[in-house]
Amino acid sequence: MAMIRFDHVTLELKGRRILDDISFETAGGDIVGIAGPSGAGKSSLLRLMNGLRSPSAGTISYQDHPLDQYEPARLRREVGYVLQKPYLFAGTVRDNLEYAYQVWRQKPDAPEIEAYLARVNLPVAILDKSKNEMSGGEQQRVALVRSLLAKPQVLLLDEVTASLDEANTLLLEELIRTEWSARSLTVLFISHQPAQLRRLARTVLVLEAGRLGYFGPVDDFSQQPGGMTHE
Repeated sequence: MAMIRFDHVTLELKGRRILDDISFETAGGDIVGIAGPSGAGKSSLLRLMNGLRSPSAGTISYQDHPLDQYEPARLRREVGYVLQKPYLFAGTVRDNLEYAYQVWRQKPDAPEIEAYLARVNLPVAILDKSKNEMSGGEQQRVALVRSLLAKPQVLLLDEVTASLDEANTLLLEELIRTEWSARSLTVLFISHQPAQLRRLARTVLVLEAGRLGYFGPVDDFSQQPGGMTHE
C-alpha cells in the first residue's frame, strides 16, 4: 500500500504553475529527501500532502484513499508538518508541547516531554519560556518535538535543520532516524544539503522548475552526474 500517491498533480497559484504534472508514490516507512533549486516547488509539495493546499489538477491519495476525503483535523494528526519558519502557539513551550496530547484527548506525559527535550539538546527550564524568549533554532526544535509527541504516521519536514549548527543538525537527524525505526514512521524532508541527503534519505525526489526530475533510491541518484550537487 502506498502511503502517499500523487497522480498527475498540478498546482497553479495566481496564474503561475508551481507544480506541473507530478506523479510518484512512496511506501510506508520510507525516508524521502526532497531536493531541487529554490523556487522549484518543494514547500508547495509538502503543503499539498498536508491538505494545506488543494491541487489544481490531478489527485493525491493518503493510504490509498483520496486526500480530500479525510477530515482535516484527522489528517493533520496523522500527517505532521514542521515548517521551515517554526510556528509556535501563544503561551509557553509547555503549552505547545501539551497540545500534542490534547489532539488525541490524552493526559500530558511529563517524563516523555522531558525525554524528548533532552534528545534535541534543550533544557527542561525551556518549558516555561515563550517563543519570543528563544532563538530560531530553539523554536525549530520545539516545533519538531511537538509534532513527534502527537505520534504522526507521516512526518513532513521543511528544512528543519537550516538554522542549526552541525552538532544539533546531527542530533536531530539521529532523532528522526530513531523515530523512523521505532515506529515505521514515513518521513519526507526538504534539504539543500547533499551530505544530509546521503546521511538520512533512502529515496530522493528532485523538483526542477515545478516538474519531477528524479524519484528513486538515494544511491542511484548520487551516482548520476551532478546528482548530489543540487541546491
